Amino acid sequence: MTVVGCGYTGRRLLQRCLDTRRDFFGTVRSADAADRLRAAGAGAGILDLDQPGDALPPEWTAQRTLIYMAPPPDTGETAPRFRACLARITALPESVVYLSTTAVYGDTGGRTVDETTPAAPASARGQRRLDAEHALRDWGIATGVAVRILRVPGIYGPGRLPLERLRSGAPVARAGETGPGNRIHVDDLAAVSLVAADYPGAEIVFNVGDGDHRGMDEYFRAVARLAGLPAPPELPLEELLAQVSPAMRGFLVESRRVDTTRMRAVLGFEPRYAAMEDGIAASLEA
Repeated sequence: MTVVGCGYTGRRLLQRCLDTRRDFFGTVRSADAADRLRAAGAGAGILDLDQPGDALPPEWTAQRTLIYMAPPPDTGETAPRFRACLARITALPESVVYLSTTAVYGDTGGRTVDETTPAAPASARGQRRLDAEHALRDWGIATGVAVRILRVPGIYGPGRLPLERLRSGAPVARAGETGPGNRIHVDDLAAVSLVAADYPGAEIVFNVGDGDHRGMDEYFRAVARLAGLPAPPELPLEELLAQVSPAMRGFLVESRRVDTTRMRAVLGFEPRYAAMEDGIAASLEA
């Protein structure tokens, strides 16, 4: 398989492939990153989709699964990197798996969304991912290549816990002031990406997640407790929103409960870390 944008999640996927002796080729943006992939036992190539370029080498894509994990730009409402990648494919892969975001659903006031819920992104971040989804669907129809879209919530795992934020005494919202949460441990995301790559059926879109819908305030408190840190101070939500980054603000103000029944029933995938305490503990031990 070929993973475009072999960053945090891609490296965890690489380990799974090495453990099962599955072929792996990753694209990155620098020579140093490519050297690190090769040192880990993977094939590697350099690809910068922000720059004009030739067609992708046929050996990168021909009769392979392509999993696209590269993030979109930080601004705008379109996905030029992903569209550039599709335009540069000349040797068709067997399938393409695209990691999108549950932000395409926008804010539902805490109501449940599933794959039949109309997309209504409330942020440019969600709109960029939705543009990529549209591009992939159109490309799949035009080429006949099977396409899969995974709508991914917040990712956590080793090296991705809010430990520094907690150590600095940063506040969280008061209990009950944020809506339901949606998360997935990075190792579960890597695992379900492989399952989606091998899925032979007709469904295109899958929500993925651990099914643990406790809010972000509870997540931060659980990390603090399991890491042996003081519980974070609390602020009213409106005061907290004035202090956080735009990305964090999106997580706090957009509220929805993401249903992952299709992931379980159709893909047959059950997350290893269905309770956030289990995933946090494993991340701290790693």
